[in-house]
Amino acid sequence: MFAAALFALATDQRNMLRIHRRHLRDATDPFQLPEVRFEELFRFKKEAAIVLLDEISPCMKNGQRTTFVPKALRMLSELHYFATGSFLRDVGQDFVCSLSKTMVSRSIKEVAHVIETELICSYIKFPSTVDEQDAVKQIFYSATGFPGCIGAIDCTHVKIKKPAADIENCYINRKGLFSKNVQLICDYNLPILAGNARFGGSTHDAFIWENSLCKDFLERQYSLGANTSWLIGDSGYPLQPWLITPFRAPTTTGQINFNFAHIRARNCVERLNGVLKKVFACLSHERGVLVKPEFAGAIINACLTLHNFRLQHRQSMPNTANANGNPSEVDFLEEDRPNDSLLQQGRTVRERIVRHYFN
Repeated sequence: MFAAALFALATDQRNMLRIHRRHLRDATDPFQLPEVRFEELFRFKKEAAIVLLDEISPCMKNGQRTTFVPKALRMLSELHYFATGSFLRDVGQDFVCSLSKTMVSRSIKEVAHVIETELICSYIKFPSTVDEQDAVKQIFYSATGFPGCIGAIDCTHVKIKKPAADIENCYINRKGLFSKNVQLICDYNLPILAGNARFGGSTHDAFIWENSLCKDFLERQYSLGANTSWLIGDSGYPLQPWLITPFRAPTTTGQINFNFAHIRARNCVERLNGVLKKVFACLSHERGVLVKPEFAGAIINACLTLHNFRLQHRQSMPNTANANGNPSEVDFLEEDRPNDSLLQQGRTVRERIVRHYFN
């Protein structure tokens, strides 16, 4: 008798909690918040958030019940998670969102999938035509004096949840943490030109590059005679005719000038890493995307897409200290490839750049 009474009381409490949450869900309108508070919570101004909602809502599920969670609230719960990297329960208990942990999880998966599949190709585009590449080259040359550059490349690690035991060795990075090693290519003003979040933290940057579509595209372009466009990367990447790295031990004035200009030009991708992890705290080392690897890639791709969306809609960007790379602190790959014909062609291109621009 007593057990039945306790069960009935617990049932009543659950029902009251559902009613309470339903009331909050229907009554809460995050778009009524002050602009400053809205941007603090979601990293978007209201006008840009409305534009984003208009773009993704046709691909989101429509509710069948009177208690369904509105699309705007599902999107904003996902943006709040990206912005804070908080635990799902904390996001759901926030006074703005008022959702269960399960609903927050479903919302993040749904919105991240929509952004990754429907928006990514519209906002992340590698410069493939002559006009597009010339525009990027001009930006780099005007800002840094480095010629022919159509993007800077680097990789950054994003912490993830410990994967299954049979694959965990693929995700352990040099610091002993589980992570995704994410390849980024950007131009000088920080738009992302390409991203690759498919590989685990144990994968070397050079391996990711060798298996990227951008490398295949630039190699085909070079084989067709287009030999005046290249990416720039640190010395963890192989020197190739379409990927220019710094000199290990510069001996001439031209080589020294080349290295300084190379560092200035490549600094943009270091700044991009800082901006991404300040705007989207879920990508930061302190927080991390604590989900399974296959879903972590979707969240990372969604954040990269939203970064370009924010740039196009002139959202505020955090200040990041300019990072100055030091080539001597990075492992050089040139000596490991003494008979590589691409290495010799890359050296020829690099010496031509020095001769024409830095002597």
